[in-house]
Order: sequence, then structure tokens, then C-alpha cells
Amino acid sequence: MPPTDSPNFFLRPGRTVTRFTFFISSGADVRQQRDLFEQLVRATSEQFRLRPDPGREFLLDVDRWEQDAPRRTTAMNAEFVRRALESHATVVLLADEIRKGTKEEIEAILADSRSQLSVIWMQNPDSTRKQRALKAYLREKEDQIAYHLTGPAGSPDAMVAMVRVIAASLADITRSDRREELFSEQR
Repeated sequence: MPPTDSPNFFLRPGRTVTRFTFFISSGADVRQQRDLFEQLVRATSEQFRLRPDPGREFLLDVDRWEQDAPRRTTAMNAEFVRRALESHATVVLLADEIRKGTKEEIEAILADSRSQLSVIWMQNPDSTRKQRALKAYLREKEDQIAYHLTGPAGSPDAMVAMVRVIAASLADITRSDRREELFSEQR
């Protein structure tokens, strides 16, 4: 039995922290790049946690489609579209192809102005045949999507593109005139 003078709660009062969420949309062919993006976001967020400032109390978070629990459903991607729309930024990582689910997530974000969309195409010069549909899709959307075209997955410029997306988000988050707009609604 616990001592009577010990607190009977586990959570202690603290500061409210605002969460900025990146939803990663991509196919299974870029799992390592999703892992890398998540590690970059977590490392960045950790530095802000270790160096707190009352004017910038936020944390960065990543939502990934493969974190979802396996279950029976007739519309699995509808859940991912919902989560993409609830995020602050959807980051689309592409390599050789674009699949139906990723297209649905992109289309939903383009139709909704509340979330940012960042597309990184890590083009593999050895897979030009496989990339035809991806290239056609991006050409079709060129008036709606400005994307980063980099070298293959794992190349230095692909990694820099990921850092650039995180840095642009941080620049937006830390602007005093944008904070209320970004965090005024529940996401």
C-alpha cells in the first residue's frame, strides 16, 4: 500500500505543448526513407525539447500509415486520407512509382487548404520505365505541386530535401505571426 503522503496521480501539471504533425505518404518501396525522415523530425524535436523557450513550446511528430493497427476494413486508405488531412504537413516520398493510395492522399490535400503538401521525388536513373506513370502524374499536377527532384533514395540531395522540408516547417512554426494560424484549431 502506498504511503498516504504520496501523490495519487501519475501526471503532473505542466506547460501546454503544441504538436505539429507530419504525415508521411509513400509506397512500401521507400521504407528506409520514411525511417530517415522520422529520425530527422524526432532529432529536431528533441533539440527543441532540450532547449525550451516559453515562446516556442511545440513538438514535432510523425504519423506513418504503417503505424496503424491491422484490422478488417473495406476502405483502409480513407483512414490514411483522414490522417493526412488532420496533419499540418503531408510529406510524400516517391521513388519509382506512385500508387493509388498515395494519389488519394495527394488529391485530398490539394482539395483542402488547411494542410501543406511537400513532395520529394527521389529519381532512380536505372528505373525510367517504372517511373513513367509517376512522371505523367506529376506532369498532370505541375500547376498544383512544386516538388523536389533529387537523386536516388539515400543520396545526399535526397536527404537535404528532407531537411529542407523540416526546416521550412520550423521557419513557419517559429514565426510569431503564423503561430496562431497554425495552431488555432485542433488537429
